[in-house]
Amino acid sequence: MASAIVAATKKLVSVSDESALRKKILETHAYDGRSFDTESVLAAVEGILNLVTHDGADPTLNGTTGNVTKSFGTIAPARPVNVPDTLPFLLHKVSCVLTCKCSGGDSHKSAMEILKLLGSYTWEAKIVIVLASYAVDYAQFSLVTKLYTTNPLAKFIAILKQIPENIDDISDVTKHKFETIISLVKLSIEVTKFIAKFSILPSKYISNDAEPMVVALNQIPIAVYWITRIIVACASQVAEILGLSEVISSYTETWDLPSLEQKIISIQTTFNVQLNLCYKYIEEKKHIEYVQTLIVMFEQTTVYVDNQKILQLIIYVKDGSLPLAFGPDKKTQVGVEVLKGKTVLLLVSDLNISHDEIFILSQIYQASRKQPDLQYEIVWLPIVEKADDQDETFEQKLVDLKKKMPWYMLKHPSLLHPAVMKYVKEEWRYSKKTIVVALDPKGKVVSPNAYHMVWTWGNAAYPFTQSRELDIWSSQEWSLKLLVSDIDQTISKWIKEDKVVCLYGGENYDWIQEFVTTAKDLAGIKIEMVYVGKDTTKERIKKLIEILAGRSLVWENPAFTWYFWTRIESMMYSKIHHGAKVATAKEAGDYILVEVLNMLTLGGSDQGWALISQGAGVGPGKIARAKGDVILKALVEFKSWSVEVKQKGFVVALNGYLASHHTKEHCNRLILPGIDDIPEMVVCTECHRPMEKYIMYRCCNE
Repeated sequence: MASAIVAATKKLVSVSDESALRKKILETHAYDGRSFDTESVLAAVEGILNLVTHDGADPTLNGTTGNVTKSFGTIAPARPVNVPDTLPFLLHKVSCVLTCKCSGGDSHKSAMEILKLLGSYTWEAKIVIVLASYAVDYAQFSLVTKLYTTNPLAKFIAILKQIPENIDDISDVTKHKFETIISLVKLSIEVTKFIAKFSILPSKYISNDAEPMVVALNQIPIAVYWITRIIVACASQVAEILGLSEVISSYTETWDLPSLEQKIISIQTTFNVQLNLCYKYIEEKKHIEYVQTLIVMFEQTTVYVDNQKILQLIIYVKDGSLPLAFGPDKKTQVGVEVLKGKTVLLLVSDLNISHDEIFILSQIYQASRKQPDLQYEIVWLPIVEKADDQDETFEQKLVDLKKKMPWYMLKHPSLLHPAVMKYVKEEWRYSKKTIVVALDPKGKVVSPNAYHMVWTWGNAAYPFTQSRELDIWSSQEWSLKLLVSDIDQTISKWIKEDKVVCLYGGENYDWIQEFVTTAKDLAGIKIEMVYVGKDTTKERIKKLIEILAGRSLVWENPAFTWYFWTRIESMMYSKIHHGAKVATAKEAGDYILVEVLNMLTLGGSDQGWALISQGAGVGPGKIARAKGDVILKALVEFKSWSVEVKQKGFVVALNGYLASHHTKEHCNRLILPGIDDIPEMVVCTECHRPMEKYIMYRCCNE
C-alpha cells in the first residue's frame, strides 16, 4: 500500500511543471470552429446526477451520505436538450477510454488520449462531453442496481455484469470513497460552469487580451486536463470498488483522490478570483462609457429643449422609476419631470455634510419659495463610498439628514450610478468637500461649483451663472454691510442707524473682558459689539453669554458664526476664481480681496482682534481693524486722540491713531481649508511679502 502511494505521488509530481504540461495539452487541441450546445448537455448531466443521488437513492451509498447525496441540488425540471448528432458516438469513444483500460492504467495517458480524441471541439465542449460520458455510464449502472431485485431485465444484466447482490453491505471506507467521488464530480461541474462564464463575457467590454482574461484563458486548458484526469480516476474507482475491474488497483490514483480534490479546488479558486476581476474590469469599462456619454451629453446641452435627458442620466432613471424623495418625511417619491424648466442646483456631499451648512442653505431655500421669480430647485446627491455604508450609524445618519433637508434628494445613496460618481469626482472635481453644481433649464452646467456663490450672495445669485456672479461683484465695495449681509437683523438695524459697530474675536477670556469693558467706557462714544470668534462650542458660547451679558451680542446659534466665516472664505475663492490679484509690493491688487484676506488672517489667530465700522462702513477710513493688543492699546489711550474724533469721526480718527503707531514687527497667520482653489502664493497684507506655506493636518470632533 505504501508503495502505491509513493508511486501515485511520483506520477503527480512528474506532470507538475504546468508550462511543459500546457504545451503537451495544447498539442492535442485543433478546434475547427464547429458548434456544440454545451449548456443543454451540461444541464442534462446535472439532471442525471441529481436523479442518481437524490434523497439517498444511490444504492452504493445506501442512503447514508446525508448532504452528500443532495450535493447537486434538487431535481431540475425536464427541459429540451439539443443533443448534437455526433454526441452518442463521442460518449461511446470516451467511455471506452474510461472503462476499457486501453491505455494501460495510466490516468495521465488516458486523459491525454481523451483530449486528443476531442481535439476539434472547444475546451468547454471537451469537458462537457467527458462529464456526459461519465454520467451516462454511472447512470446505467445505477439503474441496474436499483431495479435488479424487481425487474427481470435488470436482474439478467446484473448477473451478466456480476454486480454484487449484497451491495448494501459496503464498508465505511467504501462509502467514504463514494463521497469523495461525488464531491469531485460536483467540483468538476462547478469549474466547467466557470469556464462557460468566461466564454460568454461581452467582448464589447473585455477582450481576450485583457489581463484578467489572459490569466483565465491560460488556465482553462490545464483545468480541462485535470477535470478529465479526475473523471478517469473516478471511473476507475467505481469499477474497482464494485469489482468490475479485472486488475485491481491498476490505477495508481486509488489512494490519491484527496490530492485531486485539492487540485480542482485550487483551480476553482483561481477561476473565481479571475471571474470577479473580469466583472470588475467590465464594470469599469461600462463606467468609462457612461462617463463619456455624460461628457458628450453636457457638450450638446445647447440643442436640448429641456433638462430631462441630462437629469435622467445623472439621477439614472431606469424602467420608469421614481428616484427622488420629497416632503417632510421624504416618503413622497417623484421623477425628474418635476425639475423640468427649472434651474437645478445639485448639492453633492457625503453624509458628513455639516448641520450648519444644511441650516443656512435651508434658510436661503425657504426664502426663495416666497419669490415666484426664483425658479430653481435643489437636489441632494449623496456620495457614499462602499466602505462607508458598512458603518453601523450609516442609516441613522441618513435618516437624520433627510429630516433636515427641505429640498429634493436621491431616495438612497445606493441609487447613484457608480459612473455618475466617477464623473462627479473627475469632471466636477468633487473630493469630500461639499459642492453645488448649477444647471440651467436646458441642463447646461452654468457653474461647476456655485457653492461659494450661494454662500456669498444667497438668492441674489439666481440663476447662479458665473456671469451673474461677476455682475454682482462689479457693483460691490468693501463694507460692513458686505461683510455681514443679513446674517443678523440687529446688526442690519445698527448699520441703517449709522451706529458704530464692532466685530471682534479671540479665545482669551481675560482679553475679551478687558476689551469690551474698555470699549464700553469710552466717553461720548457708544459702540455696539458683536462677538464673532471662530470657536463656537456650546460651552464657550454659554460662558461668553454669561461674562458679556448686556454689553455685547453673542450669537447663540453657532450656525451664524459658521456662515459668517464661510461667506468670507467664499468671497476669497470667488474673487480668485474670477482672476482677482493678491496685493504685492508692486501692485495693490483687488481691494476687496485684500480686506477679505485681512479678515481671514485675523480670524485664523487665537489672539484677540477687532474690526470697527461707522455704519455700513462704505468709503475711505470708515472701517478700522487691528489685532487684539493693538486695538486695546488704542482704546486705552483714547484721550490722546479723542480731539480727532470730534473733527473726523470715531472710526477715521481710530484709523489715524493705528497708522501712526504701526510697527514693522508682525506675524500673520492665514489658515485655509484644503481644497483645489487655494492660491499658490499669498502675500502678507501688512508688508506685502509672500507668506510661507505650511501643511497642517487637523481632525476636529467637537
